[in-house]
Amino acid sequence: MGNNPVPVQDPEAWKRKNMAFAIRSHRHLWGKNNEDPLAFLFRHGLSNAFSKKVYLGWNKFGQKRPYKGWGMDKEGTFLIPAGIVFPFIIDKELQSVFIISMDDPGSVFMLPGSSDSPVTLGNPDKKKLAADTFIKGLCLFQDNPDNCVSISPPAG
Repeated sequence: MGNNPVPVQDPEAWKRKNMAFAIRSHRHLWGKNNEDPLAFLFRHGLSNAFSKKVYLGWNKFGQKRPYKGWGMDKEGTFLIPAGIVFPFIIDKELQSVFIISMDDPGSVFMLPGSSDSPVTLGNPDKKKLAADTFIKGLCLFQDNPDNCVSISPPAG
């Protein structure tokens, strides 16, 4: 499940807020009381080492945030749902942030302001593999790190 695009008015504020959220979520995943999300990742075939490498995180509780405070040109608030946090980073630049539902792993929420371009992991000059869910894509990339894995983001 995706969300409608929201114009980013202040790209620096968007990056700052989303990076802080990704870092906080990553620390939660590797902190205390993390058995449920780590078991979820393990059951879906993702190793701890790989999960750390791609900077997965965990948002334990849904939380509302103001659009304006996150650099977006919209009134009101948006909900960041609970789930596994996947920050998509290219060359140390955050492109998108996705939340994978632990109740329904095929359900993915893309944080407002994120790029809706396909997520490409690995070397684009190598064999291309495609995945229809983030969990499958991450598993493919974990098992085929020298190839290129493309994951389609959720429809908006």
